[in-house]
Amino acid sequence: MKTSMSIIVFFVTFIAVSVASMAETINPEEACIRQNIARSQPPSLSAESTERPKFYFLADQFCREASRVVMFYVRLNGKFPSYYVKTLCDVFGNDEKKVKEYVVTRWVGFSKLASALTCVSH
Repeated sequence: MKTSMSIIVFFVTFIAVSVASMAETINPEEACIRQNIARSQPPSLSAESTERPKFYFLADQFCREASRVVMFYVRLNGKFPSYYVKTLCDVFGNDEKKVKEYVVTRWVGFSKLASALTCVSH
């Protein structure tokens, strides 16, 4: 009994450490923004595979939920969350013009908030 408990504790600890180390390098909101940008681009003419990864629907669902969270935050506070603005600035290389353009095209109802976005303070 103690041996099996030790094995379980070891695996739980290993997984927790692995997830924590991956969390520093993976920003899911950034992946969603990049995915949205890629969808808005015309398809390339190269012979790329059109198959989606097995669990693509989970990433797609996460992106929808993350967008919904940002939308509710904006409705409650009247501005975009600072982590989201920072992520946008990271994706677009601190180019405020591109950030504002993305917000105007992606967040149609909240386009008036684009004028208040700045990458300097984030």
